[in-house]
Amino acid sequence: MDFALFSPSSLFSDKDGGSTDEETEETHQSYAERRHQFPGMELLIREFSFHQLNANLLWPGTFSFAEWLVQHRSWVDGRRTIELGSGTGALAIFLRKIFQLDITTSDYDDQEIADNIAHNCRANGISPVLPHVKHSWGDAFPSADPDWDLVIASDILLYVKQYANLIKTLCFLLKSYKPTVNEANAQRNGEQKGGTSLLILSVLYSNDGS
Repeated sequence: MDFALFSPSSLFSDKDGGSTDEETEETHQSYAERRHQFPGMELLIREFSFHQLNANLLWPGTFSFAEWLVQHRSWVDGRRTIELGSGTGALAIFLRKIFQLDITTSDYDDQEIADNIAHNCRANGISPVLPHVKHSWGDAFPSADPDWDLVIASDILLYVKQYANLIKTLCFLLKSYKPTVNEANAQRNGEQKGGTSLLILSVLYSNDGS
């Protein structure tokens, strides 16, 4: 496990007015609630002032990825989706609200992260909250029989030493994929190759952590 060696707050300055802080006594104690502009909507997201696993802030690549997904909606419609490295849960919340996407969040096996994602779901009118998987890359996956056909992620690699663990998790998800009846019929008819039908990764920031 790699703990944060610095606070990357300098990456999140509000130069274009896209995010604003909710200034309350409570937020000064441990976190800030910020309003972020996503395509077609505004979300209120609670971000911890610091988190040792770097799950505390909404990273810049999230907004670019959200715009890309809106422009390529056909890639996600009807998919059973898991997001790796969900952090605050903002991207998954956006996709549920705009597309009614069947999406599960996941991040390091840490209750604080899970609780914060649940908080952000409720703050943005999602009830019940999105399903969440506590999973540290490279460890045994909590579910032996996962049922997702789309994997998404953005800004998830701060430390390159986690690459091998991420690949291990991705390989498990790829090998565990089981096509639906329609997909299986398409495969038999030569219309679709086997394996996970779609894997999207948007990794925009990395650091060697040395």
